Amino acid sequence: MKKIKLSKALLIIVIFNLSQTLKAQNIELTSKKPYRSQTYFSFGAGVSFLRGVPNSFYQDGHSNVQIGLMKEMPINKRVSFVTGLELERLIYDLDFFPILDENNQAFTQAPDGVKFTRVFQNSLNLSAQTRIYFKDNSSKETSNIFLQTGLKGGYNLSTTFTYRENDQNESINLSNVASTFNLQAELMLGFKGNYFKKLEILNASSFGVTYQFHSPLKARNVENIRPLNLTWRFLF
Repeated sequence: MKKIKLSKALLIIVIFNLSQTLKAQNIELTSKKPYRSQTYFSFGAGVSFLRGVPNSFYQDGHSNVQIGLMKEMPINKRVSFVTGLELERLIYDLDFFPILDENNQAFTQAPDGVKFTRVFQNSLNLSAQTRIYFKDNSSKETSNIFLQTGLKGGYNLSTTFTYRENDQNESINLSNVASTFNLQAELMLGFKGNYFKKLEILNASSFGVTYQFHSPLKARNVENIRPLNLTWRFLF
């Protein structure tokens, strides 16, 4: 009698577990979301361009680097909401020199003997963007291409002007003439899956352009500068 009761109990447990599994599978098939949210470690690097620089200042090369975390939250099989927190470093090579008098805050041409003039700006950026997949994004392993666009807002952590004079490396703190916040618009084309067999690192990456709406410096005669960043970002 005990064996019969035990067999019935085991049978009930098996049927219950099977029904729950089938129910979960049915929910997964009918769900509009392809899978749960994902968190990525991100690293990006690229080149930058400055629009609105006075003609008297020679430009060499500018660059940008980002490192941070990104989180993707699916809305449906084609659209996701993406947010991220990144540390960004922008490096501007400009042949100019700051004049930071109390009554005059501006930039002039670098004097004789001053060379390798650069501006290093570090910021903490928070982004809110939309990712649109070209085809259904049904799983993490699905090969896909996507467009991603949205806004980034950043807080300026530090801005430093460095140069070399008389064989000595010098630096000047530009925090007083740097913009405290920045607002950027970003548009990216990304890849997910096995598209590049010889360069597999590109299979989880995105290439895009970022436009900043205002100048990184607010001193007179440089307040019309507008940065434009081309960045290739890798997701891990």
